[in-house]
Amino acid sequence: MDRKLMVAAVLAALCSGAWAQWGPYNAEFPAASDGLLKKPSQGEIFAAAVRGEAVQPFGMSGWFKPSEPAAGRTLMAGVNGGAAGTGWFICSVDGKFAFCGYGVEVVSAQTLTPNAWTHLAASYDGRQLTLYANGDPVAQREVALPAAEDRSRPVDAVARTGAFAQISLAPRSKALTGYAGRIAGFTVTGAALGGEELRAAASTQPHDALINFETGSPSWPIQVRQMYGQVAPQDPWTLPKSGSPLQPPKAVAAYDGPPLAQNAPNLWTLKSWLLQAAPEVRATPAQISSSAFNADGWYTATTPGTVLTTLVDRGVYPDPDYGLNNLAIPESLNKQDYWYRTAFDLPVGFKAGQHLFVTFKGVNYEAEVWINGRKLGGMKGAFVRGTFDISPYVKARARNVIAVRVSPPPHPGIPQEESLTAGVGENGGTLAQDGPTFIASEGWDWIPSVRDRNTGLWQDVMLHATRDLKLGDAQIVTALPKADNSEADVSIEVPVTNLSRAPLRTTLRATISRRDGSMKPIQITKEFTLAPGERSLRFDTLKLKNPKLWWPNGYGAPDLHELKLEVVQGGQVSDLSTTRFGVRAVTYELSLVDQGGHLRRVEADFVKGRELGVRITDGRHQAIHKLPDNNWATGLRPEAENTAAIKPLPETSLAPFLVIKVNGVRIAARGGNWGTEDWRKRVERERLEPYFRLHRDANVNIIRNWVGQNTEDAFYDLADEYGLMVLNDFWASTQDYNLEPQDVNLFMENASDVVKRYRNHPSVVLWFGRNEGVPQPVLNEQLESMIYKLDGTRWYTGSSNRINLQNSGPYNYQPAASYFTDHAKGFSVEVGTQSFPTLESIQATVPSTDLWPLGDTVAYHDWHPDGNGGVKSFNKAMETEYGAPSSLADFERKAQLMNYESHRAIFEGMNAGLWTQNSGRMLWMTQPAWPSTMWQILSHDYDTHAAFYGVKSAAEPVHVQLNLPDHRLQVVNNPQTALKCANLTWVAWDVSGKLVGNAIIPVTAPAGGLSAPADIGLDALLAKYRQLILRVSVRDVNNQLITQNVYWPSATPQDHQALNQLPQVPLSVAARWGKAEIAGERQLDVTLLNRDAAPALLGKLTLLKSDGTRILPVYYSDNYLSLPPGENRLVKISFKAEGDVKLDLRGWNVAPQSLAVDSRSGLAGDGGVCSTTPSPRQIDYQWMSRERWRQMYAEDVAVADQGNVDLLFVGDSITEGWNQDVWNKSFGGWRAANFGIGGDHTGNVLWRLQNGHAEKLHPKAVVLTIGVNNFSFCSASPEQAFEGIKLVVVQLRKLYPEARILLNAVLPHGQTPQSPERMRVAELNRMVATLNDGQHVFYHDYGQRFLRANGEMSPQVMGDFLHPTVQGYQIWADAMLPDIRQLMK
Repeated sequence: MDRKLMVAAVLAALCSGAWAQWGPYNAEFPAASDGLLKKPSQGEIFAAAVRGEAVQPFGMSGWFKPSEPAAGRTLMAGVNGGAAGTGWFICSVDGKFAFCGYGVEVVSAQTLTPNAWTHLAASYDGRQLTLYANGDPVAQREVALPAAEDRSRPVDAVARTGAFAQISLAPRSKALTGYAGRIAGFTVTGAALGGEELRAAASTQPHDALINFETGSPSWPIQVRQMYGQVAPQDPWTLPKSGSPLQPPKAVAAYDGPPLAQNAPNLWTLKSWLLQAAPEVRATPAQISSSAFNADGWYTATTPGTVLTTLVDRGVYPDPDYGLNNLAIPESLNKQDYWYRTAFDLPVGFKAGQHLFVTFKGVNYEAEVWINGRKLGGMKGAFVRGTFDISPYVKARARNVIAVRVSPPPHPGIPQEESLTAGVGENGGTLAQDGPTFIASEGWDWIPSVRDRNTGLWQDVMLHATRDLKLGDAQIVTALPKADNSEADVSIEVPVTNLSRAPLRTTLRATISRRDGSMKPIQITKEFTLAPGERSLRFDTLKLKNPKLWWPNGYGAPDLHELKLEVVQGGQVSDLSTTRFGVRAVTYELSLVDQGGHLRRVEADFVKGRELGVRITDGRHQAIHKLPDNNWATGLRPEAENTAAIKPLPETSLAPFLVIKVNGVRIAARGGNWGTEDWRKRVERERLEPYFRLHRDANVNIIRNWVGQNTEDAFYDLADEYGLMVLNDFWASTQDYNLEPQDVNLFMENASDVVKRYRNHPSVVLWFGRNEGVPQPVLNEQLESMIYKLDGTRWYTGSSNRINLQNSGPYNYQPAASYFTDHAKGFSVEVGTQSFPTLESIQATVPSTDLWPLGDTVAYHDWHPDGNGGVKSFNKAMETEYGAPSSLADFERKAQLMNYESHRAIFEGMNAGLWTQNSGRMLWMTQPAWPSTMWQILSHDYDTHAAFYGVKSAAEPVHVQLNLPDHRLQVVNNPQTALKCANLTWVAWDVSGKLVGNAIIPVTAPAGGLSAPADIGLDALLAKYRQLILRVSVRDVNNQLITQNVYWPSATPQDHQALNQLPQVPLSVAARWGKAEIAGERQLDVTLLNRDAAPALLGKLTLLKSDGTRILPVYYSDNYLSLPPGENRLVKISFKAEGDVKLDLRGWNVAPQSLAVDSRSGLAGDGGVCSTTPSPRQIDYQWMSRERWRQMYAEDVAVADQGNVDLLFVGDSITEGWNQDVWNKSFGGWRAANFGIGGDHTGNVLWRLQNGHAEKLHPKAVVLTIGVNNFSFCSASPEQAFEGIKLVVVQLRKLYPEARILLNAVLPHGQTPQSPERMRVAELNRMVATLNDGQHVFYHDYGQRFLRANGEMSPQVMGDFLHPTVQGYQIWADAMLPDIRQLMK
């Protein structure tokens, strides 16, 4: 038969349905590519070809043109899923054509030649599998292909589940090598293929140019859909409802200072502004900006701030933070213009002939500026500065007036008011098209609609005086050319403008110093002649030897330098400026797609690229390519190839995800998204700093300026100071959801100014073009080009997720183990879960009528009934694991336990896969914009949740953790020094407090890495006990505690219900004033001690003023503490409030109590002072008041006055607590006195001995047992406690020189040998033993008598593992009596 006729016959047979066939398919796959799955339109593949337990005949054929040799086993094209199970494929095995399926490989001798078409086919007749290359058989084998496991299901069942088989082209994942090349005419048939028809099909090669190949590596798509938010007002019956009336407005004091505040010799802030709505002003702009205008009745404005900030502060509207008060504020605020007006005299330092500029640092949204009746110009966009030369218009001997007409964004949208009925609504709407502005102010799922859309002078307004030479925005670039960071290169480029009409000879002077004054300033100068106009001047590169570097939090100090610039004209300084910067180098490990379609793992150094004049990454839509597992990668520009700007790295399992390196060190990026200032733009440093300090204290090192909403000076200054890296967005949000900004030129004007303004901040490490998607091509490409031009030192990427980053979410409650196994892998910029606020915070936000059950008001504050943060999974988990809540207090108690566990798990899950699966994980969000109930670890009012302390624990520098779900222990060692010769200790109790297991395990961990996971057999313990309390800790080679953690693992989620059986534990609480580390603050040192036999979970301390109002912010060294039996914990509390305070304590099973601390109680100073300074009791404890202490002291004085004591016992509660029967039986034969008082430390005993008439006694022997309370109530170290004991011994020797002293070792404390209390006591006793002199002081350690053979303590001997029981006192008496008898002779 003619070959052409044969081909036509084969095609005719296929088309006529002579046998079932699927295809043909044409596709191409670069090496960096994803596979393609095609669901055939012809129906289910092999639905009729699978019978019983064997695969029926089939055929696969097509043309293949590999672009490169394939190593190993590479699947090329085939079928999988549904009835086909795991599938069968034409494949390549070490470059040879083969068949792969169900564990069967049939390999031919046919080599697949790169860049050449080969027709390949696999035919199975039910018995034999034959491989054909170019129509000729090349391999044959008898095989019985097994059916997939689910093939016994009826076809209709498969159809119902949607589990149809699919054509799979070039499948790949991280575990598979992917086929690279082209496929043409791939077809699958429901019958075996014959050689004749295959030879015919192979007779004509494909014509590449005539085929449209579908790519497995598509480029990033453009936006194809969008939403507009609320398109009509919601139905009134869906609005939120409250059981309480809205609050009345309440005014606060307005600014009443001078109009000008001087910041520098030539710089002032305009502080005093008035505000009025434009429709209320009946005057022209020229009149308003004249000194004769009468502004009576205008509001004193709060600046920086918004219109709404002023109207709330002046008592026009109620505080929108509370309840449903926001509903009392009209939407009309965003539909009118406003006038701001200020009057001022020229600054004293301003001289005739100078230029005077006014700069508006931030106005939302559009402004028209007038001075003294003249229009200066306008500005638009919330983030651009507006600078105007007012020199020609100012009056030297009269008041000057600046008036600004401010317009809100033109598309404010319609608000969605969340309720249980209405639901959460959309995120934003029409306002997004007005970017650059505060697009979330239309309303998002974490903030309601801000009524004025943040319109106003939201940043400061400055006056700046110069002569004819004016400085612009300098750029400072630092590099670390040596691997040991012993040298830094500093490059400085400064724009200078000659404002005159003639060339000027000038000197530019730069001075570099450190902000803390620890560096001798370095000054460099540059002389030049400057023509009229602007010129950019660059100094020669300056080298700093052994510089102090800026480091992210947890990796070193965030050291900062300062650059002072002065430009000199005629011997006088014409202009000066100061700029802070950090010496640091940021590089990026990335997987980039090169021009050949390969994925290249490199370390990108953008500073080096800037130096070489090459751009490294290509962020255009067409350069971003899809990879397996729904990942995407940025392009690598060809000019960067083979340059020092990129360093090739070996491929790792982290590909394609980002790794941030600072100063050559990989940074495990842990942090969150920032949202604070979107609610009325209260951006003063004093308000923002506590948020940054709390972030640092939570051990996070990275935050994200989400959609650029926080682009203000204080934000970046504080991020620098607190060592928080910043991922900085611009003002566009989610692709294929939110509207795209419509005015690209306006967007770019704002973006360019932001880059010039903030590029010197070391905290800024990355620029994002858009939240969750790439900006439209015209904007994205301009942004990338601008970043290279104006910055050039940081990576710009279009999207905040997916491209070299993980996708976003989830945002609702998930099982803790899923953060180890499923979620937020790689570098995840957004992952979140609920964190319900504290009881105190929610009660301060929601009226009492609306607190329980949780209703509309709580939903309005973001407790979402649906949407991303829908609370159904949270509520269901609570009910399953801890029981349905019975009240708000019960709900909050259970919510805090879940907060702690889930947030700790988010970062421990990251830790478990650090550098193998994960490099960064960021919460959505770390703190809210307003009083929220949703995504946060602390509240808007600075109150910290259990979530905060879960994060603080998981993100600590060295952390021991319980991995899930395998229950292995592992140590995360973030510092750049290895952890060696350490011991990991674990102890487990059941819910009754019974010790069920413990061990010590030697542990090591590399620098910046993980220890080997340790299996401690916890699953077996859980199978037996179902619910456990587990404490894990690590101590260094010197036995110093490094890290400890408490878990409550259970066999099943339902087994957590056993935690409800834990008895209420009355923790002992002691407080004393300590030495504050920060000037102007106070520090309260609080010791919590669990003397109960049961573990205490999540004890929460709350600091209050004496009248019961909360003190905020408060910085707790730890909180939500879990204390196993017999253990204690010191908490240091720093704050600023004056006067007496009160401490409230509650917890999961912690008995509520309150402790009053007056401002004079306790000892100022450290544990050494407390141990060695004689002092009476100055603190009320729950179990003993000061009045009771004084009563016991008086009773001892009465005994001393009587004398007649032969045997004197001195000590604390362990001495006080002698059982009377044991006492009488053991010591009744002597005239014995007991001078023990519970809670005393050595300082208290010293005071009693010096002031309690002790000199009237003449005992033969003294039994001294003291020191353990120095740990709990003095926060003393063993060395400090020993100094106190030594002074007590000296005092006793002075009082009773003829007496003999039986000096007891401090008795064992803690249930196990590994307990921190036991170890601390042992260290102290080693020192106490040195006081034994064999003549007057006789040291005895009876501790072993209280212990079992394995070193554990029985609760029958010491019920709380500190104080002896009756049995314990008998053991002690029996041990001491022989020695006492000897001393009494």
